[in-house]
Amino acid sequence: MGQGTSAYDQSELAEFQDLTYFTKREVLHVHKRFAELAPEKVKQHGRNPTLTKEEILLLPELAANPFKERILEVFSDAGDGNMNFEQFLDMMSQLSSKAPLETKIDFAFKIYDFNEDGQICENDLQKVILFLVQPAVTGATLTSDERNQVIKNKSCRVSNKKEETVLTEKEISAIVRNSLITDDQIKKLAQKVINEMDMDDDGSISYLDFKHGMSKLNGFEESFKVTL
Repeated sequence: MGQGTSAYDQSELAEFQDLTYFTKREVLHVHKRFAELAPEKVKQHGRNPTLTKEEILLLPELAANPFKERILEVFSDAGDGNMNFEQFLDMMSQLSSKAPLETKIDFAFKIYDFNEDGQICENDLQKVILFLVQPAVTGATLTSDERNQVIKNKSCRVSNKKEETVLTEKEISAIVRNSLITDDQIKKLAQKVINEMDMDDDGSISYLDFKHGMSKLNGFEESFKVTL
């Protein structure tokens, strides 16, 4: 595939356009960025080679996202983060600003559901919290303000029921100040989220619970948006 030629013909581009939130021109731009991640592999294997998770993580637009590796795992067919172009295109389409809120809620739920049982349980939430507030886990660095915002606003209050597991402002400030989080704090935060979002009191967050909460959470879409 030469640099001056189109990677796909018009019928193929039309099909991609129908299946994504991108125009034909945008599809070609996404392919250009995909090819730039491993140019020798693209040259050797054609327009649709499989890139490794490590190669895809070279994309600068993903670098600051604390869930970057988990996102790749969710969108790759094998669940290992390796992708061909069609999987990469699907991921970028759903992460684009053109994707509707409900689409982003759908894949965010999959990202948070680590054990893939169709529910976000306390164990899932503990992993989410680690991804968000402990830089050593993800390699991403959050500022104190960003970390404070994450901890305070990770859930959306849907009732006025009393919660025994809510962290105090002093505890939240300590987490932010230390840039670390203890097992007990992780457990309290996870329980807090479940208490606030679990509308049927079954001890976990269903998709409907999650959709209800995330649709009311300001800034949710920004966490799952990448612009190439």
